[in-house]
Amino acid sequence: MKITRASITPYCARLVRPLSTAQGRIESREGFVLTIESDSGERGIGEASPAYWLGGEQIGETRRALESIVRSVEHHSDPRELRGLIDENSRGGSALTPAASCALDTALTDLSARIRGVPMARVLGGESTGAVPVSALLAGRTPEELAEEARVAAGNGHTCFKLKVGAGAIAADAKMVASLRMAIGNECSIRLDANRAWTLDEARAALHAFQPYGIEFLEEPLRSAQPGELRRLSDATGVALALDESISGAAALSAFVEHDGADYLVLKAARLGGPTRCVEIARLARAAEIEVVVTDSIESAVGMSTAVHLASALSRRGTAVGAGGARFFADASICGVEFPSASQILPDGPGLNVSART
Repeated sequence: MKITRASITPYCARLVRPLSTAQGRIESREGFVLTIESDSGERGIGEASPAYWLGGEQIGETRRALESIVRSVEHHSDPRELRGLIDENSRGGSALTPAASCALDTALTDLSARIRGVPMARVLGGESTGAVPVSALLAGRTPEELAEEARVAAGNGHTCFKLKVGAGAIAADAKMVASLRMAIGNECSIRLDANRAWTLDEARAALHAFQPYGIEFLEEPLRSAQPGELRRLSDATGVALALDESISGAAALSAFVEHDGADYLVLKAARLGGPTRCVEIARLARAAEIEVVVTDSIESAVGMSTAVHLASALSRRGTAVGAGGARFFADASICGVEFPSASQILPDGPGLNVSART
C-alpha cells in the first residue's frame, strides 16, 4: 500500500455554551482534520487540535507541522516511512508538534483499520469492543444550573461527572461540588479538574473543602509541576490525584512514578502525540499501578471518536471516557452516533466510524 495524497481541513466551531477553566474561558474551538489517501482509494483521518488555552502548542504551530506532513507525502509514500516521522518527533528529532503527530498517527491507524474492516480499537490492541461509558463534562455557572444539568445527564444514564474548578474562590467551588453531589446521589462518581490553578497550600485547602463529597480524583491541582509536591498534597488529604498536562511523555511520567506522585493518568492523544503513543505510556503507567483515564480535548467528531476507540483498547471495564465535545458541539457525532447524549458509546468500525461532518 502507498499513500498518494494528504490534505488538511481547518475548522472553527462555536461551543453551544462557554466552558470556564482556571486557565481561561473557551467559547469556540479551532483545529484541523488531516486526511490521507491510499492507492487503493481508501482514506484515513485524524485530528490535530491542541489545547491552546492551556499554553504550550499553539494553533499556528500545528498548521505549519501539518503542512510539513502534506509535503512529506510527496517523498514518503510508504506508511512505515510516515510513521518514522512520528517516531522522530517522540525523540525530539522532527518538526512535528504533538497534535500534528496525533493527526498522522490516527489517520494511519484509521486507514489500517478500514482496510482490515475492523474498529480502530482492535488495531490499537483492544480485545473487546463493547460499549464504553461516557463521563459528562458539566458547565453550569451556578449551583442551581449545575444541579439541573447534572440531573438531565443522570436521566440520560450518565454515572460519571466531571467539573472544572479553580477559576474562582475555593468556597464557591465547594458549593458547586456540594450541589452536584446532592443532584446525582452517592452512587455516581465525580471527577474534578483544576488545570493547575493552585499553590500547594491553596490546593490543600481546596481538597479539604471537597473531601466530604466523595471525589473520585482531582486532576492537575498544582501550579507547580514538581512530583514531590503532588505526593505531599496526596498524603495530606487522602484524595486521589490525577496527572494530565504535566505529562508530555515517558520521561515526565517516570519522574512522578519515582516520587509515587499520582493515582491516575489522564491520556489525551492530541497532547501525547497520538493513540499509539498513548498505548505505550499507558503500559508504563499501569506497570507503576497508576490507573489510566482517556479523554478528548474538546475536539470534533474525529478526536472524540479517537478517544472512544483508545478508551476501549485501554481502559478497564467500567472506566468512563471523557468525550467533552459531545456536550459542547451542536452537531457532534461519535462512532456513527448522532448528537450523542447517550451515557455509553460503542466503538464500532470500520476504523473510527465517523459519519458526521467534522
